[in-house]
Amino acid sequence: MTDREKKSMTWAGVLLLAAAAFRFLVVAPAPAEPPLGEKPSIADSLLVAGDAAVEEKERRSRPFEPGETIDPNVAGDEELDRLPGVGPARALQIVRNREEHGPFSTVEDLARVPGIGPASVERLRPFLRFAPVARGSMEADGRGDRVRPAGVLPEGAPGGTELVDINRATAAELQAIPGIGPVIAERIVAYRTENGPFRQVGELTRVAGVGDKTLARLAPLVTAGR
Repeated sequence: MTDREKKSMTWAGVLLLAAAAFRFLVVAPAPAEPPLGEKPSIADSLLVAGDAAVEEKERRSRPFEPGETIDPNVAGDEELDRLPGVGPARALQIVRNREEHGPFSTVEDLARVPGIGPASVERLRPFLRFAPVARGSMEADGRGDRVRPAGVLPEGAPGGTELVDINRATAAELQAIPGIGPVIAERIVAYRTENGPFRQVGELTRVAGVGDKTLARLAPLVTAGR
């Protein structure tokens, strides 16, 4: 082998080593996918939890669109947290108060929630709406659903004859029910998609944001057909 050939071989070896080092240091291989069925690592779980927390914070801080209002009798704590000056803790207090003491009839009723005074009521007024509350007590039918007693018609139900099927209605159709906003409507649809149809109207309380008082207002307006 001549000196020229030796030099060529040496340079070729140097170039190959440099290329290997560059590939190792700069072009790092992508992490391998975990085998099917393997539980995610703690780091993966923390990343998912972090992403969920960021998304929740974004939902809670989403500003109101011009003319947008929410019904405090059906809104969940996330949606109530969007109201000016409310915050997460007071949003939960509003939900608990309406479940323990019944729905709010007017914006002034919110003053019964600890921490909400006259000034807060006026600040919240432009962002709130109140759907008519169904009148009359309710009885249970053979399936465990609550129905209207004879002769008692709820407000907001045309003629009092058409009930909305919570197992078939779309989110838009559910929003047409007095007292159901877009968030609760989407939650109802998501719940039945994940868990199957509601067996009775009373199971609506399994949906986040629907308590016993809210159920009492909705029961005369809906049915759980299957």
